[in-house]
Amino acid sequence: MIAATAFAVVDIVLNGKTILPHARAAVHGGRLLLPVRDLGRVLGAEVRYDARDGRVVVRRYARTAALRAREIVVDRGRAYAPLRTVAAALGFDAAYVARTRTVVLARRVEPRTQRPAATVAAAAAPTPGSGAAAAPASARDAIVTPPRSAQVNEPYPAVSARFAGSGGIDPRSVRVLVDGRDVSADAAIVGDEILYTPRAALAPGTHAVTVSALASNGTPLAASWEFADTFAFAPPPPPAPPPVRAMYVDRYVVPGTNAFDVVVLGVPGMTGFVAVDGVPGIAPLVVTGANSYVAHVVVPPGVAQPFAHVGARLTLPDGSIRVITLPQTIGLFTASASPPAHATPTSVPRAIPPGRRSMAVPTPTVTPTPVPRRALARPRPSPSPSP
Repeated sequence: MIAATAFAVVDIVLNGKTILPHARAAVHGGRLLLPVRDLGRVLGAEVRYDARDGRVVVRRYARTAALRAREIVVDRGRAYAPLRTVAAALGFDAAYVARTRTVVLARRVEPRTQRPAATVAAAAAPTPGSGAAAAPASARDAIVTPPRSAQVNEPYPAVSARFAGSGGIDPRSVRVLVDGRDVSADAAIVGDEILYTPRAALAPGTHAVTVSALASNGTPLAASWEFADTFAFAPPPPPAPPPVRAMYVDRYVVPGTNAFDVVVLGVPGMTGFVAVDGVPGIAPLVVTGANSYVAHVVVPPGVAQPFAHVGARLTLPDGSIRVITLPQTIGLFTASASPPAHATPTSVPRAIPPGRRSMAVPTPTVTPTPVPRRALARPRPSPSPSP
């Protein structure tokens, strides 16, 4: 049995006046369900939810009705109740006109009052379970949407087949094929109409639909037709490549010196320069390839910059300016320039003027003075005592 929940747009009419246009109604288990709160709002009824037993209580004037939890379908925080159940709770009779997808409401007549000959049910199409005899409907009598050989421009067109006068449709016998694919599980039944809305966008082109079912009295029902869908999702244009793809520091180009390179990858035709904190001046960009540029930065002696930022100012081919600063910092430390060493004075022999003879100055000889020997101390005899 088909128990999927589908949604349809209906107009709710009271006394010939549309009170709720384009209402979002649910179709579940072959029954049409109306939004309880929206309908109660336009009819001046109070609708509240009883959390103790999961019921929806509807109060309008002196009439109070409670909708049981098993009769309610909740979708995205909104409660839907069967058409006649919610209409009776509000004190109205209701009928559904499938041809125009309209819900017709009329004030309920008390049982002691004779009902008028022209009732709402007479204006509506026969509904399932009414027991009225109906002539079988053939494929020629089916009213299909989109019409046969029609051209639509919708990605999710509403597909339906209405078998007028069928007296109701057996839900267990419904079969819907779209382009040979069985989509019966996503179909819904409202009265004598079978509805289907694609869950995925249909591809552009011609689509074949086949609907088959059995009426309540066992009469076979069938309809086959084709329609064309011209809707096509335009693919987005490919994203334009960014003018500057990358920028990084290459610190190993000139090892052993106080210099490094900043590489910029981007579109051809760029110009600009690179500046670094703590380094005076700027380093111009030099083209090294079709899409690559290099700026050579020389760090002078005596720089101590632990958190130096590297930035580039680029002029794109269209004349716009782009300023880029690397998020990471670099450390720059160079030794101070040592002062020049002082020259040690050396003696230069004095040149002798010509015509002057040199005089030989005798060098005095130094004779060493002998060191006098010290006399050894001799022991003196001690005096002997006299006798």
